[in-house]
Amino acid sequence: MTRPPEFRILTNESGSRVEIAIFGELDLATAPQLTTEFERVGALDALELVVVDLRRLEFLDSSGLETILKLDASLRAKGVPLAIVRGPRAVERLFSVMQLDARLRVVDDPAEL
Repeated sequence: MTRPPEFRILTNESGSRVEIAIFGELDLATAPQLTTEFERVGALDALELVVVDLRRLEFLDSSGLETILKLDASLRAKGVPLAIVRGPRAVERLFSVMQLDARLRVVDDPAEL
Protein backbone atom coordinates (compact mmCIF):
# COMPACT_ATOMS: atom_id res chain seq x y z
CA MET A 1 0.00 0.00 0.00
CA THR A 2 1.36 3.40 -0.99
CA ARG A 3 1.33 6.32 1.42
CA PRO A 4 -0.22 9.56 0.19
CA PRO A 5 2.32 12.30 -0.55
CA GLU A 6 3.25 14.56 2.32
CA PHE A 7 1.25 17.79 2.35
CA ARG A 8 3.45 20.86 2.60
CA ILE A 9 3.11 24.58 2.09
CA LEU A 10 6.12 26.68 1.14
CA THR A 11 5.61 30.45 1.34
CA ASN A 12 8.06 32.95 -0.11
CA GLU A 13 7.53 36.60 0.78
CA SER A 14 9.41 38.97 -1.50
CA GLY A 15 8.47 42.58 -0.85
CA SER A 16 4.83 43.08 -1.79
CA ARG A 17 4.64 39.73 -3.63
CA VAL A 18 3.90 36.44 -1.88
CA GLU A 19 4.23 33.05 -3.56
CA ILE A 20 2.62 30.02 -1.92
CA ALA A 21 3.58 26.60 -3.29
CA ILE A 22 1.39 23.67 -2.31
CA PHE A 23 2.73 20.10 -2.33
CA GLY A 24 0.90 16.77 -2.00
CA GLU A 25 -2.86 16.44 -1.59
CA LEU A 26 -5.17 19.35 -0.81
CA ASP A 27 -8.35 17.87 0.60
CA LEU A 28 -10.68 17.97 3.60
CA ALA A 29 -7.88 16.86 5.94
CA THR A 30 -5.27 19.39 4.76
CA ALA A 31 -7.39 22.41 3.76
CA PRO A 32 -7.42 23.83 7.32
CA GLN A 33 -3.61 24.13 7.24
CA LEU A 34 -3.82 26.07 4.00
CA THR A 35 -6.62 28.25 5.37
CA THR A 36 -4.37 29.20 8.30
CA GLU A 37 -1.53 30.16 5.94
CA PHE A 38 -3.87 32.10 3.64
CA GLU A 39 -5.22 34.04 6.63
CA ARG A 40 -1.68 34.90 7.73
CA VAL A 41 -0.71 36.05 4.25
CA GLY A 42 -3.95 37.99 3.78
CA ALA A 43 -3.19 40.00 6.91
CA LEU A 44 0.18 41.20 5.58
CA ASP A 45 0.53 44.90 4.80
CA ALA A 46 1.30 46.30 1.36
CA LEU A 47 0.43 43.19 -0.63
CA GLU A 48 0.40 43.75 -4.38
CA LEU A 49 0.21 40.17 -5.64
CA VAL A 50 -0.39 36.69 -4.23
CA VAL A 51 0.63 33.70 -6.35
CA VAL A 52 -0.57 30.18 -5.52
CA ASP A 53 1.59 27.57 -7.24
CA LEU A 54 -0.22 24.27 -7.86
CA ARG A 55 2.47 22.59 -9.99
CA ARG A 56 3.42 20.15 -7.22
CA LEU A 57 -0.14 19.47 -6.08
CA GLU A 58 -1.08 15.84 -6.74
CA PHE A 59 -4.73 15.93 -5.73
CA LEU A 60 -7.35 18.62 -5.17
CA ASP A 61 -10.89 18.09 -3.90
CA SER A 62 -13.81 20.49 -3.45
CA SER A 63 -12.74 21.56 0.06
CA GLY A 64 -9.30 22.52 -1.25
CA LEU A 65 -10.88 24.38 -4.14
CA GLU A 66 -13.19 26.20 -1.75
CA THR A 67 -10.15 27.29 0.29
CA ILE A 68 -8.56 28.81 -2.82
CA LEU A 69 -11.81 30.57 -3.76
CA LYS A 70 -12.13 32.04 -0.26
CA LEU A 71 -8.61 33.43 -0.57
CA ASP A 72 -9.54 34.96 -3.93
CA ALA A 73 -12.63 36.62 -2.44
CA SER A 74 -10.69 37.93 0.55
CA LEU A 75 -7.93 39.37 -1.63
CA ARG A 76 -10.39 40.90 -4.11
CA ALA A 77 -12.07 42.73 -1.22
CA LYS A 78 -8.66 44.30 -0.46
CA GLY A 79 -7.88 45.04 -4.11
CA VAL A 80 -5.04 42.50 -4.21
CA PRO A 81 -4.80 40.27 -7.29
CA LEU A 82 -4.42 36.51 -7.03
CA ALA A 83 -2.68 34.43 -9.68
CA ILE A 84 -2.78 30.65 -9.87
CA VAL A 85 0.09 28.67 -11.41
CA ARG A 86 -1.50 25.83 -13.33
CA GLY A 87 -1.28 22.41 -11.69
CA PRO A 88 -1.02 18.91 -13.14
CA ARG A 89 -3.70 17.61 -15.50
CA ALA A 90 -6.00 16.21 -12.75
CA VAL A 91 -5.90 19.50 -10.82
CA GLU A 92 -6.32 21.58 -13.96
CA ARG A 93 -9.29 19.46 -15.00
CA LEU A 94 -11.18 20.43 -11.85
CA PHE A 95 -10.51 24.12 -12.57
CA SER A 96 -11.75 23.65 -16.13
CA VAL A 97 -14.89 21.68 -15.21
CA MET A 98 -15.83 24.32 -12.64
CA GLN A 99 -14.97 27.05 -15.21
CA LEU A 100 -12.65 28.68 -12.69
CA ASP A 101 -9.96 29.18 -15.30
CA ALA A 102 -12.26 31.92 -16.66
CA ARG A 103 -12.77 33.55 -13.24
CA LEU A 104 -9.24 33.29 -11.87
CA ARG A 105 -5.99 34.42 -13.42
CA VAL A 106 -4.25 31.15 -14.31
CA VAL A 107 -0.71 31.07 -15.71
CA ASP A 108 1.69 28.29 -16.67
CA ASP A 109 4.74 29.77 -14.94
CA PRO A 110 5.17 32.35 -12.16
CA ALA A 111 7.81 34.06 -14.33
CA GLU A 112 4.89 35.25 -16.50
CA LEU A 113 3.78 37.57 -13.71
